[in-house]
Amino acid sequence: MTGKPDEITTEAFIQRLLSPDRARRLDTFGILTFSEISFRDVVADIGCGPGFFTIPLAKNLRSGKLYALDLDDQMLDACRDRVDEVRMGNVEVLKCGEYEFPIEPGSLNGVFLGFVIQASADKPKFLNAVRELLKPRGWCTVLEWYRKETEGGPSLERRLDPEELRAMAQEAGLEYRSRRELNNDQYMMTLRNR
Repeated sequence: MTGKPDEITTEAFIQRLLSPDRARRLDTFGILTFSEISFRDVVADIGCGPGFFTIPLAKNLRSGKLYALDLDDQMLDACRDRVDEVRMGNVEVLKCGEYEFPIEPGSLNGVFLGFVIQASADKPKFLNAVRELLKPRGWCTVLEWYRKETEGGPSLERRLDPEELRAMAQEAGLEYRSRRELNNDQYMMTLRNR
């Protein structure tokens, strides 16, 4: 679910996802400020990878809980190591399927999707499975790549322009709330369950 390029090893991809350059390009504080997250929420970080967003999310959920989910065992091990290192007791790291999640349907206040929709083989099915996890009026924060050529990132055919994502989300039963640019290559969209 993390969208690893075929030509690099998982270990090299983990290093890329946790690189200082990525941290400079993605302001996690700003992202979480514009997300609808509350410190008491129960949230899933789906496609958590090595935990780049997991740690800031967990710190925001002072009285809440975070499920960090991924398909890849190496990503989950890297995420567990980072969570253990910073001693975040409100995080549970779990393996999931692409459309099956070890979480009770309708139990989450929010879902965080950091660059994972583009990696799905069936994007509408994935969004529908995510929506089913949310409580009524539950929020969803999505980070994605603009559909244009860039130095890094996924292939052009996997990317979603904001309008494409908005239409797909609405078909899945998610209401569009807002969008903002993260940098020249990436954007953030907030959605809400109906």
